[in-house]
Amino acid sequence: MLEVGKFNLLTVCRMSEFGCYLDDGRDHSRRVLLPNNSIPPGGLAPGDRLEVFLYLDSEDRLIATTRRPAAQVGELALLRVKEQTKIGVFLDWGLEKDLFVPFREQPERLEPGRYCLVRLYIDPVTGRIVASRRLSRFYKGDVSELSPGRRVKLIVWEKARLGWRVIVDEKYIGLIYDNELFRKLVPGEHLDGFIHQIRTGENRLDIRLRRDGIKGVEEFKPAVLDALADAGGFLPLNAKSDLALVREYFSFSKRVFKQVIGMLYKEGKITISDDGIRLKRQ
Repeated sequence: MLEVGKFNLLTVCRMSEFGCYLDDGRDHSRRVLLPNNSIPPGGLAPGDRLEVFLYLDSEDRLIATTRRPAAQVGELALLRVKEQTKIGVFLDWGLEKDLFVPFREQPERLEPGRYCLVRLYIDPVTGRIVASRRLSRFYKGDVSELSPGRRVKLIVWEKARLGWRVIVDEKYIGLIYDNELFRKLVPGEHLDGFIHQIRTGENRLDIRLRRDGIKGVEEFKPAVLDALADAGGFLPLNAKSDLALVREYFSFSKRVFKQVIGMLYKEGKITISDDGIRLKRQ
């Protein structure tokens, strides 16, 4: 079966002056052309098998290519806007034919040069591969089946009013609040996180990049000890320091910083004074 918008492992069944025709080795009535400009340097012969990507060309004919686009149908990709037209925008996704995003799939207008996270799908009317920025409609997994504290895989989606929206385990929508962030996020970035709270009424998850409780705070102890060692054993920081000053040295919140230095003090690894913290000689 030939799958549009996917990589297919196909067999060369016939050569022609325009390239070679491929099929799946079972249904010989459905063939697709691999143009000469996509044939590997060593050439091909009937019976050879190779992986190709299938899409519709500018005349809506099914075509094969050995070039690898940034994503397949059903996947997410961070792509650059190449051109804006009266009906939508076109994105650069690595193929000769650019990827179309209709205006109806844009919550806000996309301008040339901008990068955006999109999901690829098949337009049910035209059968063409298109992309959407309205990701919420693709990720409607029931969050009630989850539990707090679970480790999850995240894809950073976009900046929201209170934080950053993320795709969780390629199935759910989540939010990381700004006051929980200890590092800069970039759309399309993949990272790990933890479920903090489940909002069943909104079918949404609150996500943290660290574990809840003491275990999550303990993970930052090595960062403070390493920073002290690199600074010669002293940092001009303590529990009363402004957040801006803490952020000059660390990417986590002041609350976490206070908890970390409190732990290190109790463990006898640092001393705390009015002018800052010092490594304690062992």
